[in-house]
Amino acid sequence: QGIAQALYEYVVYDDNGQLLTPSLNEYAVPRAHQLPPLEADFIETPSPLNPLGVKGIGEGGAIAATPAVANAVLDALSPLGIRHLDIPLTPEKVWAAIQEAKGGQP
Repeated sequence: QGIAQALYEYVVYDDNGQLLTPSLNEYAVPRAHQLPPLEADFIETPSPLNPLGVKGIGEGGAIAATPAVANAVLDALSPLGIRHLDIPLTPEKVWAAIQEAKGGQP
């Protein structure tokens, strides 16, 4: 989820406030083949507050992924003097930033 937010997903409105990405046809949710292989580690920490040891999962683990991916891209672009790009960091945005940093027009 965090990778998708950093690289693909965004909501677009026109000048009149009309939503231009109302469905999954326009809203860029990545497919499995567009993502790198993932490795998951699990650490079991049972809750002492109930007999089953269970607790809610929420989505806390995805929060750090978006800024981590964005910072990795910006770190790679820092030798060109690029310090900021708005997410999602689409290939078009990254390419335009590189061209502008090199003195060309995007």
